This record gives sequence, C-alpha cells and structure tokens, in this order.
Amino acid sequence: MIPDHKVEEVRQATDILDLISGYLSLTRKSGANYFGLCPFHPEKTPSFSVNVEKQIFHCFGCGVGGNVFTFLMRHEGISFPEAVKLLAQRAGIELELEETDGEARKEAEALYYANEFAARFFQEQLQAESGRAARAYLENRGFKPEDIEAFGLGYAPAKWDALIVRARKEAVNVDVLIQAGLVLKNEEGRTYDRFRDRVMFPIWNLSGRVVAFGGRKLNDQLDAPKYVNSPETAIYQKGRLLYGLYQNREAIRKQDQAIFVEGYTDLMSLVSAGIKNVAATLGTALTGDQARLIRRYTKNVVLMYDSDTAGSAATLRGADILIEAGLTVRVASLPAGYDPDSFAKEHGANELQKLVQTSQDLFDFKVDRILVQPAEERAEAVRSLIQSLVKYRDTIERSFVTRRVAERLGMDESIIWSELEKVLSQTRRRSRRSQMEDRLNDLATVKRTSKIELALRDLIKVLLQDWSLAPAIFNALDLNALEEQRLFPVMTYLYNRLKSDAPPGQEELLRRFPDSEVASFIVQAYSEPLEGVDLRRLASDCIRSVHLAAIQARLDALREELRQVEQSGGDSAEILERCKALEAEKTRLATAVFVE
Repeated sequence: MIPDHKVEEVRQATDILDLISGYLSLTRKSGANYFGLCPFHPEKTPSFSVNVEKQIFHCFGCGVGGNVFTFLMRHEGISFPEAVKLLAQRAGIELELEETDGEARKEAEALYYANEFAARFFQEQLQAESGRAARAYLENRGFKPEDIEAFGLGYAPAKWDALIVRARKEAVNVDVLIQAGLVLKNEEGRTYDRFRDRVMFPIWNLSGRVVAFGGRKLNDQLDAPKYVNSPETAIYQKGRLLYGLYQNREAIRKQDQAIFVEGYTDLMSLVSAGIKNVAATLGTALTGDQARLIRRYTKNVVLMYDSDTAGSAATLRGADILIEAGLTVRVASLPAGYDPDSFAKEHGANELQKLVQTSQDLFDFKVDRILVQPAEERAEAVRSLIQSLVKYRDTIERSFVTRRVAERLGMDESIIWSELEKVLSQTRRRSRRSQMEDRLNDLATVKRTSKIELALRDLIKVLLQDWSLAPAIFNALDLNALEEQRLFPVMTYLYNRLKSDAPPGQEELLRRFPDSEVASFIVQAYSEPLEGVDLRRLASDCIRSVHLAAIQARLDALREELRQVEQSGGDSAEILERCKALEAEKTRLATAVFVE
C-alpha cells in the first residue's frame, strides 16, 4: 500500500494540464479551463475540459471526470497504485510502501518480483561469457544495443538449473518461480528451468513491470520448439497485452498509427530499423482486449504479417476484431518469402516505410484476394467479406465501403446490400433476444438497485451542497440498506464526518476514492450543482425511496416464503400478517417527511 502522504505528494507534484497535454491537444477557452476532444468517447465537438485551478478534468459529453490519477487509470487501463507509481517516477519521487494483508495483492507482488528477478538474471547472463553466442545472434539479426537494453533482452544459460541456483543463492522462493512458470517440476519432484539456451524477450505490462517471457532458441538446427513462452498467471493473460506497447506507445501516439506484427523478432527488427510505432501479438490471434488496448493510443492500424497463406489468414481474422472496435485497418503486403524480420534486415527502414505508406485498405486487400480465386469459389468469399462489413459500427462508413466493394467486384450494389441486411437482421435478433433474457433474469432486482443507486447519488449531492442537512439525513437513513451500492463507501465516509463543520472537499474525496467511476461521480457532483432544487424535499424523497426499496425486498422474500408454505399445505396466517404490516408501512411512508 502507498501511504496517503506520498499519494498527496505525487498529486501535488503533477500538473494535470502538463500530464493531459501529453495525450491530447488542448485549447484554452476561458479562465482556467482548457478544452479538447474526449479520449473516452467519440465526438467531433470538444467537450472534454481541464481545470488548472482545481486540477481536475471533466467531460460534459460522457460524464467522465477526476484528477491526475483517474485520468491515467482510465487512459492507460491501469490500477490506482500503478498510476501513483508511474506519476511518482515521472516526478522523481521515491515511494514508501506499506504492508497489506490482501492475499491477491501478495500473490501478484510475488509474481512480479519473480519475473523481475529472472529478467535481471537473464540480462546479466547475456553480457557474461556464457552469453557470447546469444550476443552474436542478436548482432547478426541487426538489433541495436540501445534497443536490446530498452526492451530488456537477455539470455537463459544452457543449463538445467541456472536460474534455480541463482534463486537459492539470493533467497528467492523457488515455489514462486514455479508459480510464475519460470521453473518446472517433474513427476519425481525434481525442479528444472523452463528456459534453457535461449534469447529471452521480457513481456512488460503498461505500468512497466515484467510479467512473462518468450524464449527463442539460438540454434535452428536443434530439434526443439522455436519459441517457448511463459504460461498465463494471475498477472499475465496473453490476450490482454501487446508486446512492445509499453516501450512504443509514445511513438504510436505521436504518429497516430500502430503497425501490428506477429512476433518478438519481427518487432525488434522494425524497432532497430528505426520504426518505433509497432506492437506485436503474443502468439495468438488478435483479441477484443488488444483492440481496445491499442485504441487508447490510435485509431489507425496497419497489419504487417507473413506473406504465406497462414499469415494472410491470421491477418484477416484479426482485422475483423479491429474493425468492430472502431479502428481503421490497412494491410501492408510483404513480398513472397518474407516476414517483417527478414524484410527489415534485407531492405531496411526506407523500404519498410514505403510498404506502410502504400498499404491497402482492408477491404481492397480482401477484394484482391477474391478476384484471384476461381469463379466457383468467389461466392463463399464474398459472403465472408459481408460478414466483415457487418462489423462496422459507423453506418455511413459501411455504406461507402460497400459501394466501393461492389464496384471493384463488378456486382450490383443492391445484391450486396440485400445479403448484408439479412446478416444485420440476424445479428439484431440475436442481440435483442440476449438483451431480453438478461432483463428477465433479474428484472425486479435491477429496478430496486437502480432506484436505490439514484437515491444515493442524489443524497450525496445534497450533502455536498448543504452540509447543514447532514444530521437530519443520517438520522432518518438506514445505511445498511445501501451497503451493496458502489457509492456506499462515500456515504459512510460522509457519515463519519458528521461532527465536522463542513463536508470534505473535492480534492480530499478524490484522494480517498481513486476508483475511476466513483471519481467521475465526485467531479460531476461538484461540477453540476442542483440549482433551483428544494434540497430538503429532494433528500426526503431519496430517503423514502431507500426505505420503500428495502420494504419491497422484504415483501418479495415473504411472498416467496408464502408460496412455498401454501404448496406444502402449511399455515400461512403469520406470513400474511407480516405482509399486511409491511404494506401498511409502505402507505405510511408515502406521505412521510424525513428532512424538515
């Protein structure tokens, strides 16, 4: 855990305008406010505001808001402690960490430590005498020393227990290395290193911590897998990360374009050739999580995969996921026999850049593949292309692409639209059916929860704007009825401040509740005051809603109990009396005034 005083020190050392200006283009419009396009939802007119005096941001379009930590958490997809650590590094502040009892956090920290220990060991071995062949391999691949250092490349010695021996020497728990997938245990209980005689590629998460490894064999003549990879763990899910994104995200953001390649060496070859706006999938087809991840930095993706049939198929599978995420996709076709690594090594940066600059729109690429197929196979290929057109969220963009596809295929556009509408209709029906099932599953609970949630939000707003009403509100309110709500901790914090002369300020609340959704509500509560509203009456109405929802929940439970008793032939008189009493209480509450 990070002590509160250190969190506050980091917050004060970070200027929100300076931080957000590194991500967005902001223009000063009035006083302390700067505006730009919101990075959290699509918009054409700027509604994203940064207030320098209050050191907060707020979007009037989607309602997102918060402070420097909240912005970084949302934009980078990281936790609060990770955001504090990144900003502390940025400000040159050394953090003091406190112990925490959370088992999950302890497990995660142990895994982080194990991977970072291994990364240091592998890097050391690369520079040792045993790493001579690995250094020669990297040099022959054209990898520059500064890039090898930036990406933390290393070498796993050709021994069965090199990492284990070092771990025992440094009192590192071997069981944790097993949990991290760095060490394996056989049926006899003997342990051995997973990675042996391999160039090591550490995989970093977006907060700059090593979470896994990929190991490439040095000798292609050996009968062994070309790559060995870490298994998934509590801190590593390969479908949620992109290799190289941590190091290359600024280049991607500045160039407003990401080049996707498949593997570690492909990425390193492009980076060493001077092309930094590149990321790599981790040996799997692209996932929705990866698409959403890259969308934080750019909406423009160029796919550069192997020119063989399997590589093209992988390109097409991943492309649909990117289109569905709202990204613009192009394909850079490599000449036959090349992958990005071999092309970079043989032709260099200039030719690579030409490939990117002349990359095709995804659907032109797909049409070209259809046109070289035999006529009898084209119908199925066109149907597959239509399935891709469905992925477009923007109907106008889909319309333009459909027209171009029809022209290039020499087909009547109405035929494509007819088939497209069939697929869209099926998709809509499936979506409606799924939504209806979700609603029917727990409709009563959803209704109660939404009413209580709305009441709680309004009560907090009332308290923040008129603290004099706090004693009456808390005297009439049953806090236990709110404990399942997301904003319940905020309400209890206000309750604990009941004896104070004033409610906590906005900065204090944001510091105390860094969760991005809660922080957005706090900023909204201060940014949009309840002007012209009778706060006493609103508070009474909210308290009534909370009480009525609690009573209704008890009634629902009694009615279910009544049904079971009647089915079994039991005596239901007592249950009916309790139901009548609750109905009478509901009637009484309808006209009750809770805040005078």
